[in-house]
Amino acid sequence: MNLFKTSLSVMGPVLLAMTSAIAAAQTPQAASYTPIPFTLHPDTSNLRVKDLDGDGLQDLLAIQDDTLSVYFQRNAAPAFDFTQPDSVLTLPGQAAGWDIPEAAGTVAGSRPLPALIALIDGQRVLQWQINNRAFSEPQELISNLGGFLGKGAYPLNFYQDINNDGLPDLVVPGAGVMNLLIQNADGSFQPPLSVQSEVQQRVVLEADGELDREIGQSLIIPQISLRDVNGDDLPDLISDTEARLDVFLASRTGDYFPTLPNYSIDREAIRERLGEFDLDQLDFSNLTGVLALTHEELLEDMNGDGIDDFILREGGRVALHLGQSGPAQASTINLQQPDQILRSSGNVLSVFLADENDDGRPDLWLWRVDQVSIGDLFLWLAVSGTINMEAFVYPNEGNQFARRPSRRITVAMRFPSVVRMIGSVQESRDRARSMEPVIPFTRAQVLPDAASAQAAMDDLLVLANNQLEVFYQAVAQEPPPADDRFLASLGYRRGLDSYEIDLRRIVDAFNIEVNAEVNEVRVREPNLRIPLPDAAPRGDLVATDLNNNGIDDIFVFISRDLSSIKGVLYLSD
Repeated sequence: MNLFKTSLSVMGPVLLAMTSAIAAAQTPQAASYTPIPFTLHPDTSNLRVKDLDGDGLQDLLAIQDDTLSVYFQRNAAPAFDFTQPDSVLTLPGQAAGWDIPEAAGTVAGSRPLPALIALIDGQRVLQWQINNRAFSEPQELISNLGGFLGKGAYPLNFYQDINNDGLPDLVVPGAGVMNLLIQNADGSFQPPLSVQSEVQQRVVLEADGELDREIGQSLIIPQISLRDVNGDDLPDLISDTEARLDVFLASRTGDYFPTLPNYSIDREAIRERLGEFDLDQLDFSNLTGVLALTHEELLEDMNGDGIDDFILREGGRVALHLGQSGPAQASTINLQQPDQILRSSGNVLSVFLADENDDGRPDLWLWRVDQVSIGDLFLWLAVSGTINMEAFVYPNEGNQFARRPSRRITVAMRFPSVVRMIGSVQESRDRARSMEPVIPFTRAQVLPDAASAQAAMDDLLVLANNQLEVFYQAVAQEPPPADDRFLASLGYRRGLDSYEIDLRRIVDAFNIEVNAEVNEVRVREPNLRIPLPDAAPRGDLVATDLNNNGIDDIFVFISRDLSSIKGVLYLSD
């Protein structure tokens, strides 16, 4: 097991570099690297990379509980001095959520200044500007916020430009809500708007011996959903929780968001209307009939007028509510009177919008699933089975969908018996226990772009045998994900109406393989071998571009004990 879990967080990119021996590499010519040994405090839980002094070079922020240590990068050699931090900041309070946002220090449209922002005990916001490679005295931006933070110190993305006006706003967590404070042009903040939100809080009770360990509590603020809902080019606020879907429309005058949502979907009321699951009334001949108690809500523009429309599925009933235009915050959706209702028999699983006929307008896809009885379940304990799903496509006709589907697509999902599946899982567990140790590796770009003959290939760095092995253009770059991953996974084509998902074949082909990328390149000799200064039986490595030259630099973590964390940074010249 590695001592390090490779936690070099990117508040900017990061990469481990190689020694100056690379300067004499073969063709294609690699960049030259300078080795810089480093020693960090043993309690360092995380490294973050960001330009903290505005010089265009990435600096390093070492995190130790409530203490933040900064190592600034310099143009002159040595680029980093790890003998001691350039500046150290200890955060006050019992609970501190901190951030170094791009817009830190911006007030009234002024030039952004490098700064660290912290929410202290949920009550006040302090700012430390970074001048002459040192933290300034704290400046209080606002107080008496009435928020809540779990005890401890941790990164918190509470300083965000919510309304895209170039001024950072505040997102302060409260009891089951997020309090949004929009910044005015004069640096003051508007009264808080409380938005229902599902705040995630994580508690870690003990250390696991890895570099990114955290003891205590951490809080995660979900990214506020902002997009133009009513076609006025202003980002509106969408609060999407288990209980409600609320939409706050933005305004150019007065308070940016209203104190109450412009329209809301009460999901609790929908569930109450549909009824609760009752085992006494369960139809054992149609277990999938419980899908009649499910619901979905879609907020998308279906007719191309730039205003989002609302689609509500309750069981097999699908209601379309068109968005209505109006001045500023007067745009609305009539949730009491649907513009169209479609009904489907059978067990409706889901609906979504996707353009099926390539006319540029999203069509309605309605998915149904076969009836499954209790007898089927008992049968599948011993023998394999099949469940059929059907998709009915309702073409978009402008302000409504066609009354009848134009196409039916069938997906047969075949699966093995439960007995066979349990056996396969046990075999996989046995193979996992006998696996070889994981060899640390990372993808990187160590060749200058001009020398790269295969732009679609990444280089591979491998930490093995107490040396760093470099394989040029060894692995293909990962393709971007498909727009619709489900249809892409089916191999969907317009001319094909029948598809199959064979879980039996997937289970049979399933294999736990470690070191796959490493094993693929081991058939050839590495282009470079760089000996490490010390043995690294449980080391690790991370790669990123620290000096913005398009070439990755490399951190090699060699050892860690109670006194220090040691390694080498290979910085590209």
